[in-house]
Amino acid sequence: MTPDEISTLLRRTASGLDVRDAPVEEIVRTGRRRARRRIVAQVAGTVAAVAVVAVLVPLGIGTRPIAPAAAPGCAAEVAPAVLPEWARTGFTAPEPAMPYVLGDGGHVAAILFGPLTSPPEPGRNNKILWVAREPASTGPLLITARRSPGDPPVVREVPGGPGPSAVDLPAPGCWTLDLRWGERTDTVRLNYLPG
Repeated sequence: MTPDEISTLLRRTASGLDVRDAPVEEIVRTGRRRARRRIVAQVAGTVAAVAVVAVLVPLGIGTRPIAPAAAPGCAAEVAPAVLPEWARTGFTAPEPAMPYVLGDGGHVAAILFGPLTSPPEPGRNNKILWVAREPASTGPLLITARRSPGDPPVVREVPGGPGPSAVDLPAPGCWTLDLRWGERTDTVRLNYLPG
């Protein structure tokens, strides 16, 4: 009901009573003022809440930590996104969305089935589906992983080349994985959360 309709209704109701017209107009004006104040208060409250969140979230105050700080180029959390067309084999949706990390050279996608943890969570494994953009000769997918350039490498192998795997690494953090399958190579950075 609009303010004009309310005013008309109040006038009709008051017409048989010994009441001046002024209180009806005053009631309508008061109602409009209160409505404006309520809207201004709601907007101000929303703006204040957004400002507080904008200040506190970057500082990490009042938020549940999702993951330890990730190194540049290593996402702390990988959000689902539509897979590249060449990485959709086996998925039934026309535009499947999954968490994935694309190799630096764009030659491989690491499709993640849940967060990666070290050690793996009980009853779960660190499932990664490796999809190569172009097929290569047969042979394993060789993974050489390092957390820092000076660290000794951790070597893993996926028999048969890119495909389904469970890749466990010895500690949480951002890992750089140098990949080699046949004559092809690429590099992927993956973040492992504390298990």
